[in-house]
Amino acid sequence: MSWPWSRRRRLPTRPRLTPDEERFALGQRCLADLIAPASLEIARSHVRLDTQYVRTVAVVGYPRSVSPGWLAPLIDFEEPLEISLHLYPLETGQMVTALSHKMVQLHSSRLLAARGGRLADPEREVAYEDAERLRDALQRGEEKVFSVSLYILLRANSRTALDHLTRRVEITLDGMLAHSRVAVLEQDSGFRACLPEGQDALRVFRNLDTGSLATMFPFSSSTLTMERGVLYGIARHNHSPVIVDPFDDSLENANAVIFAKSGAGKSYFTKLMALRNLLLGVEFLVIDPEDEYRSLCQAVGGQYIRLASSSGQHLNPFDLPPATDDEDERDPLAEHVAALLGLLEIMLAERGAALSVQERAILDRALYQTYASAGITDDPATHSRPAPLLRDLHATLSAIGTDTATSLATRLRRYVDGSLAGLFSGPTNVALDRRLVVFNVQALEPELRPLGIHLITTFVWNLVRRERRPRLLIIDEAWTLMQYPEGGAFLASMARRARKYYLGLVTITQDVADFLGSEHGRTALTNAAIKLLMKQDSTTIQPVVTAFQLSQEERQFLLAAGKGEGLFFARGSHVALTVEASPLEHRLATTAPRELAAQTDRGAGIPRLGNGASIEDPPVPRRRRPRGRGIEGEAL
Repeated sequence: MSWPWSRRRRLPTRPRLTPDEERFALGQRCLADLIAPASLEIARSHVRLDTQYVRTVAVVGYPRSVSPGWLAPLIDFEEPLEISLHLYPLETGQMVTALSHKMVQLHSSRLLAARGGRLADPEREVAYEDAERLRDALQRGEEKVFSVSLYILLRANSRTALDHLTRRVEITLDGMLAHSRVAVLEQDSGFRACLPEGQDALRVFRNLDTGSLATMFPFSSSTLTMERGVLYGIARHNHSPVIVDPFDDSLENANAVIFAKSGAGKSYFTKLMALRNLLLGVEFLVIDPEDEYRSLCQAVGGQYIRLASSSGQHLNPFDLPPATDDEDERDPLAEHVAALLGLLEIMLAERGAALSVQERAILDRALYQTYASAGITDDPATHSRPAPLLRDLHATLSAIGTDTATSLATRLRRYVDGSLAGLFSGPTNVALDRRLVVFNVQALEPELRPLGIHLITTFVWNLVRRERRPRLLIIDEAWTLMQYPEGGAFLASMARRARKYYLGLVTITQDVADFLGSEHGRTALTNAAIKLLMKQDSTTIQPVVTAFQLSQEERQFLLAAGKGEGLFFARGSHVALTVEASPLEHRLATTAPRELAAQTDRGAGIPRLGNGASIEDPPVPRRRRPRGRGIEGEAL
C-alpha cells in the first residue's frame, strides 16, 4: 500500500548555490588542500608523491615461536618506518566450527596415511595439535581469533635509496624469521592501507589468536621498557614509550637525580612520575621549597604540611626510630645521637666551618644526659617513652657550666625561645599516614631551611624503617642541603642506604656545577640508577658533559632542548625522551603562571582524584554538575 502523493513525506533538499556562492566555497582552504600532494604517480612497485618515493611491503609469513616484543627490530630500525597493523576480530562460534572441520580433515589424512603404511607427517601432527589447542581455548573463552594484516611503508628521496632501504628491511625481516613481499601492482592499495584511515585496501590477512597477537604489540622498545612500570616519556628516536619501574630488579636501586635549569620542566616531570606511580602503590614524600605540589597533593587526597616558624606543625628531632631486628643497628640511641650531632652542627657551627672536637664531645655527652633525664637509656624498652625536646638539651648544656657548654647553649637559645623557636618548640604532632605527603618549606627562613630539610629527612628515615613499603623521597633543590658539610654527608648516607629499606631518593637541582663539585653530590650521583638531564645552560654544561661522558651530539641536544625534553639514563642506555601528559595531568603538574591564572579566571578549581584534603585548607564544596554536560577534572 502506498500513500497518496500529497501525504508522502518529503525529504529535505539542499538549496542550490548561486554562482558566487560556489566560487566562494571553492576559494576556501580545507584539510585536503593542506595535506594532499601536488602529484601522485603510481608505478609497478612504488608510488611517487611529488619528489618522494614510497613503497609498501606486506608481511606474509610469521615465525612459529616468538617472544613478547618480537617486532622491536622494526621499532628500533635506524631509518624511520611506518608500520600499519590492522586487526579484525572473528566470530568465535564460526571459528570453532571451522577448526573442528579442519581437525576432521587432518584426522582423515592421518587415517589414509596409516592404511597405506606411510609414516606420520610431522607437519600434519603439529597442525592437528595446534588446531585442537586453539579450539579448546576458544570454547573456554580464553582466546579469540583475529584477522591480522601487517604492512610497512618505506619512504626515500630517490628510487635507488628506496631499493636500498627495501633490501635492508627485508634482511631484517628474514632475521626475524618473517617473510615479506613487495605489493607489486598494488602499491596504490598498499599506500591507502597505511594511511591513518583504518581501511585495509590491500587485504593480506593472517589468522592469529590472542596470545600470538599480544606479542606483536608494536609500541614497545627494547631500549627502556620494563614489564611493570609507568610512562616516563616518549623516546625521540623511535617514538616508543619509555616505561620504567624504579623498583625493578634490573636496576641497582630506586635512586634518581634530575639536573635541569630553571623552567626546563624538572618539577613537571617529577609530578607526573609521582602521579602515575601512585597508581602502582608507591608512596611519596616530597620536600617542596616553592609550594609547587599543593594542587597535586589535594587532588590525590594527600597530606600537606607547612613548616615555618609560625606554623602549628612540629617535628621533634629527638624522636627515636622504632626498634628493628637488624643486627647492624644494635644501638638505635647511639645512631640517633650521631644524627642529632649532624643537625646541631648545621644549627650551631659558623657558615662554612665545623664544630671543634671539644664542642662535639660536649654535645654528645649532653645528648645522652638529656635522654637519661627523660628516662631513655640504651635499653630498647625505654625508647617508647616521650622523647625530650630541644629546650631540655639547652637546659642540660646550661647545667654543665663550662665555657664551651655555655657558648653552645647561647647559640642554641634562639632555637629554643628566640626568633627561630617555632619549628622546634613542641613535640611531633604530624602523622605520615597517607600515600603522598608534601612538606612545604617555602615559608622557612633561609637560615632555617637546611635545618628543616635535615629534620624532615631524619623523620622520614625513622618512618621507612618502621614499615618497609615502596617509597620515594623527593628532595627539590637539594643543593640547599648540600651547602652544609653535615647536610651533604647525611644526604650521601641516605643515597647509599635507601635501597636497604625499600626507599628511593630523588634529588632535583638546578645548581649542577656546585652539586657535582661536592664530594657528597658525586656520591649521590654515583648511587643513582636513574638519571635525567634536561635543558642545560652553556655556562654549566661542561661539568655535566664530563660527569656523564656525553657525546657532542648529546651536548648540543641538551643546549637546544625544549621544555619537557631531556636525556634519560638507566640500565646503561641513553635515551632522548619527551615528557607527555594528558590534559588532566597537565592541569595538575603545570607551574606556568599564565596557565595557572587562566585556570583561576575560569574557576576551574583543582580536580580531585581521591578523598582527603590539605591539613590547613578547608574543604571545598562540590558544585552541582549541569544536566547534559560533563565536568572537566572529575574523579578518575
